[in-house]
Amino acid sequence: MEQISMEFESERMNCPCCGQKIRKLNPHRMCRSKVALLEYIAKQDGWVKISTGSRLQLVGDAAVLALRLEWFGLVEHGPQRSGLYKATEKGINFLRGLHQVPRVIWCRDGKVIERDSIMQSVHSVKKVVLDKNYWDNYPREF
Repeated sequence: MEQISMEFESERMNCPCCGQKIRKLNPHRMCRSKVALLEYIAKQDGWVKISTGSRLQLVGDAAVLALRLEWFGLVEHGPQRSGLYKATEKGINFLRGLHQVPRVIWCRDGKVIERDSIMQSVHSVKKVVLDKNYWDNYPREF
């Protein structure tokens, strides 16, 4: 199969075959705001409604952070446009320090396209303070 070289035109990448603009990949990293939201979701029983203007004391838009947590595989989303989320087993284990996520994921059009090969745990996210006793004794079954 012949490889097609992409050409940049003033920082815009176009497909050489059809001329359509190819959107850039957007990098996303795990941060303390995402960890705080994950902890909030994980402490609730069942599904949690997350929306813009939430009463959570988080930096940024909680709905956007929840979507990015889904891309990392740490929460799952309820029915479309419901705003409902719940922590996955990987999400609980991430908070416990038993699961690692890629340092960076790259997304385009709401889908993860590429993942960094370097993994990180919750302990490597700066300024994270978690209640270890709470997570060691977390009652949830999967």
